[in-house]
Parts: sequence; structure tokens; C-alpha cells
Amino acid sequence: MSAWTLTIPEVPPSGNVIKRMAWPVYKRLLERWFLLVRSAPGFLDVPQATGRRKLVLCRHAARTLDRDNLYAAMKPVIDVLRPPKHEEGHYKSGKRAGEYWSRRRIGHGLIQEDDAAHLDLVVLQARVSKGETPHLTILLEDAEEVQGGTM
Repeated sequence: MSAWTLTIPEVPPSGNVIKRMAWPVYKRLLERWFLLVRSAPGFLDVPQATGRRKLVLCRHAARTLDRDNLYAAMKPVIDVLRPPKHEEGHYKSGKRAGEYWSRRRIGHGLIQEDDAAHLDLVVLQARVSKGETPHLTILLEDAEEVQGGTM
């Protein structure tokens, strides 16, 4: 079983802040986290996901968040760990019926998807000591597949 650790010198905003963002602001947040993950030491050593993975995110900050707020804060981080995706088509009904649409998702492919079938997610938090910089630690592990049962 293989494991990789990435340390990001920043923490994502709380879930309460994220849920009030307009979509262009959230898109910029995703782009920022895409670059932060990409520039983390050890990123190039992490292979693309080929199966189920365990993801442990640990937020180190001066203030702790309640559980719901903490998990919601990790959404942009988890979103950029998924693979990139491009979808396109034509609207089938409504005012824009027949018009072309296109949608792109940025991502690194370090996890296959963020659903329970592909990801074991653990989110933790710790307080930083005085003078220590807030940061996020990402631990990725290949999850062991269990034959003929559940994990």
C-alpha cells in the first residue's frame, strides 16, 4: 500500500464563507486551489488514481470549525483532486433549446471521484501554536480492496 503527503501553506475558507460565494468567485477559488495543490512539494510523486483511495485532510489553523463547516470548507480541495472533465451538448428544451453548451472541470486525477464508492474521506483539524503558519495537510493512500464484501 502506498501513501503520499502534500502540505499546502494555506487553509481553505470556512464552509459558511464558501456557501455565500457567487459562482465566479468560487471558480477563482477552485483555480487557486488547483495551483496550490499542483505546486505542493511531492505532488509529482503522486500517481493518478486507478482505484479506491483514502483521503485524510487535516486543517491546521488558529480557530477550529464545527463539523459541518469543516467538511464544507474542504469541498474546493476535494473538487480539484478529481480528474479533469469536459462535457458538451445541446439544450433539449426551454428557451435555449437547440443551443450548444460546454462545461469544463479542472482537476488533477489524484482521486477517481468524490463519492463513497471511490473515496474514504477523513477530515481533521488541529490548532497551530503561536507563530506557526496555518496550513493544510493532504494524505492520500491507495485503499485496500476487500474481496466479496464491504470495507
